[in-house]
Amino acid sequence: MAGHGAMALPDISSVPFKWRLKARWEGYDDPVEYYMLQQELDAYRNWLRKMLVYAARPVEEELPDLDLDDEIGNWPPERLKLYAKLFDRGIMKPGGHDYAMELAKPLALDETMSCLEIGARIGGAARLLADKFGVWVTALEQDGELALIGMDRSVTAGVQKKVPVQKYDPQNPEIRQKYFNVVYSVGEMFLIEKKDTFLLQIAESLREQGQLLLTDYVMTNKSSEQSDLYKNWLAHEEIMPHPWTAERYKDVLQKLKFDIRISKDETALHLSHIKSAWAGLAQEMKGGEIDPDFNTFLEQELEMWMRRVKLLETGELAYYRFYATHD
Repeated sequence: MAGHGAMALPDISSVPFKWRLKARWEGYDDPVEYYMLQQELDAYRNWLRKMLVYAARPVEEELPDLDLDDEIGNWPPERLKLYAKLFDRGIMKPGGHDYAMELAKPLALDETMSCLEIGARIGGAARLLADKFGVWVTALEQDGELALIGMDRSVTAGVQKKVPVQKYDPQNPEIRQKYFNVVYSVGEMFLIEKKDTFLLQIAESLREQGQLLLTDYVMTNKSSEQSDLYKNWLAHEEIMPHPWTAERYKDVLQKLKFDIRISKDETALHLSHIKSAWAGLAQEMKGGEIDPDFNTFLEQELEMWMRRVKLLETGELAYYRFYATHD
């Protein structure tokens, strides 16, 4: 990067330990090079925040609260690396790349289409679809830190205009009307409280023959807010869940003039994705291949996913896929 030729490289002993550790997680053989890179990243963060506004496609919005200094803390490199081990780098969701590609099959994506992703995390799925199909994806994420990390990765990949990752407020999403060919969300809508209003905005954002693809956690006839398992789950998710039933989804979508093509219980598949991911990690741990710094986040993440697994296994939650088209 610019500036390396004019700056004297520090001795490795002067590089703080935390930066040497981060360099190792990021795959850098030379901690000094990594440290210098981070100093330059600090210098262009203001530029990056401005780019978040200019690069936004198709939504033009100010993002003043995407400030790394304010947001950093919940998603340090070690936690991101743990998710990369579990669910494919950048995807951060059960099933990883393979499931994302499977979900995309009925959408017939191509380079003429614009998509909107709800709950994009750091935008891994959006960048995958853009790379494979040439599609344009506006990736929305309500966690400001993840959104900024995701936009940084889009910039690094050179796709900041094709895959902008932006923070949004689910209570006031301000989604551009009649613009998108596809809106999709993978396992994130249960975190949105006012889904009636949100789905109305999604319907209004679609062009003619627009497509909607959702997978989500839903309540069943076994769900009970008096259940200890259910109450424990509600209390310990990072964002308060507000799940619907599958029937309510179908009812609301039909009222919004969606033609529902797929309404499928994928609980068994979702469980297999979660369990195989953790089983693979456990196998690596037995071989001594997992860095001990994962331990900082390992227990809390395992407990979060196991709470979901227990509810899915008891039938108090289900995992559904919906695919629909709009007039």
